[in-house]
Amino acid sequence: MKCLAFARIIFDNPTMKHLLIFTAVILATFAFAAEESPADAKIRNDIPLGGDLKPNPKVGAFVVVGHGARIIVSKDDGKTWQQTFFAAPGADHGPWATKTVAYGGGVFVVGVGWGGATIYLASDDGMKWSHLTHGKVKLPEGKGDPLLMPGTWGITAGKGAFVAAGYMTMTATNDLGAVFDTFSMWGAFKNDPRGYKLSTHHVGPVYCGDASGRFLALGDNRGKEGPKFGHLFASDDLGKSWQWLAPKGLDASTGRGTLESNGKLLVMTDTDAANAWTSSDGGETWDGPHTTGTKRATLSVVGAEFWLTGKPGRASADGKTWRDLPAAVPAGQIIASDSGTLISIDRQRFNILRSTDAGKSWNEVHSYTPPDIKGGAQGLRDGAFGLVAP
Repeated sequence: MKCLAFARIIFDNPTMKHLLIFTAVILATFAFAAEESPADAKIRNDIPLGGDLKPNPKVGAFVVVGHGARIIVSKDDGKTWQQTFFAAPGADHGPWATKTVAYGGGVFVVGVGWGGATIYLASDDGMKWSHLTHGKVKLPEGKGDPLLMPGTWGITAGKGAFVAAGYMTMTATNDLGAVFDTFSMWGAFKNDPRGYKLSTHHVGPVYCGDASGRFLALGDNRGKEGPKFGHLFASDDLGKSWQWLAPKGLDASTGRGTLESNGKLLVMTDTDAANAWTSSDGGETWDGPHTTGTKRATLSVVGAEFWLTGKPGRASADGKTWRDLPAAVPAGQIIASDSGTLISIDRQRFNILRSTDAGKSWNEVHSYTPPDIKGGAQGLRDGAFGLVAP
């Protein structure tokens, strides 16, 4: 009876109720965060600071990444590969969780850390890696450590800027790490345009293309109310400020899927990729749903087409009508070079596959032995192609 009376006091008192909710959020944050060892901190501190990048986009390079800050690079159109960076074994949460790589203007940037200390690694040749930050800016999330960035689920690039998003903070730099802008959704967004409360994480950014210069970020909906597709945010000033969109045409979506752009058109899939929606106005309005003809597929952009690698694999130029891909196309992400060579990676595989005939046949060109660690698939999580210094 005493416990029941105490509970009534708490929930009948707005101040006490808010305090309890705040405490629960803090506890959840600590539960989400992963421990960092002194050895982890030493590895991070031993990585050179940024400031020496000299973009010279001459040679094509594939860069693929996986947990542990594993970075594997090819500079001969995917024929041979070299692991050019590895920090320490890592899982889905912790300082070496690695899920994202972006390319822009002769530079690759890799986000490292989720639920633990987060850093950005950068390279202008794919071989030598340093912190992106010059070490002169201290962000609030770093708590005095200039190497630390806000938690990051994804990074994208466009118009000379690298833009990242993750939990409740967006991060952007348009001068290769000399200065960073951050935008906190906590303080800026009280309710979305439809009146629902903000409850999101796993926020991933996408660059819409040079015509609009707009960046979008898609996050899931963790609340019980609001759109099932999640929450869509937009920035028209290179990631410095954001607005919470009220997009039209997504009401039929059954859950947050994947968002990609081919530079002119946006395609968003629902949770299992059975349906797709398209937008040509920067995410304001959407057309769909369009049946894709596949399920549990990974969405990639190959040339100007959107590819869904599942069973069966499907492809589309307009996101509305979908054709069969060659049966040999494997599950996972597809990355294309400027010559048309295709690379396939997957979070459940420990190898890299290559195709030079539009996906009709594939050869294994690299493999590695993953660490014996639990807590996340140790395959390759993301990849990109771009021109770098020789």
